[in-house]
Amino acid sequence: MTTVRKTSTTMIAAPPENVWAQLDAQFLDISAWAGGVTSSRANPATPTGINGSAHGGRICDVDGVGVTDERIVDFDSVNRTLTYSVHADGLPSFVTGLQNTWTVRPDGGSGSVVDVEMAAFTKGIMGKVGAIPLGRMLGKAAVGLPHDLKEHLERDA
Repeated sequence: MTTVRKTSTTMIAAPPENVWAQLDAQFLDISAWAGGVTSSRANPATPTGINGSAHGGRICDVDGVGVTDERIVDFDSVNRTLTYSVHADGLPSFVTGLQNTWTVRPDGGSGSVVDVEMAAFTKGIMGKVGAIPLGRMLGKAAVGLPHDLKEHLERDA
């Protein structure tokens, strides 16, 4: 198995509790701010959250990927860290899964620092060959998704 990881850090001019609320309490509403996510709703396979999370998972319609099954796999409200897995039929067959981890922390003032790590897990020779373009795709998403959140929260501030 091959793992491809990409990370990014984004400064958001919104208090950490507002950013965290968007990721936790409003987890189901990602289609309101994330480019390419045309709809999002509760995942019926995960009706309850874990470790105090507001939701257990969501189903999203994503341009170019199709329907995703997203499930919260780790949650820490004290450290404001949220990890969820992503599975979709529209991913290449050598991709066995994706995982996104978001961490929100104070910036020392009135804003927030948001760290995102995106990981893709692949299998076989195609997974090794596909790791390079997959890494490029994850790199763009690791920057683009938190940028979309930044625009959404700063626009509404």
